[in-house]
Amino acid sequence: MSYWAVGKMDKDVSTNKDQAVTLRGWEALEIKLKSRGLSCAEIQEARKSFFEGIETLAKMFMTIYSAEKKPLV
Repeated sequence: MSYWAVGKMDKDVSTNKDQAVTLRGWEALEIKLKSRGLSCAEIQEARKSFFEGIETLAKMFMTIYSAEKKPLV
């Protein structure tokens, strides 16, 4: 493989890595759902479910974190 081809591949890979880093959470999921042809209503339902799940996880974390901070007697 020539140097040019290797350099071009490295550049393409770094571009893909940058995109993967910037597209996280709901934005990345929404793009995947749209690419699979889901309707707006289905995407809205998925968004609602996604954020409810995040909220539930946050509450679970806070409950566990609060319990760990209590002094043992």
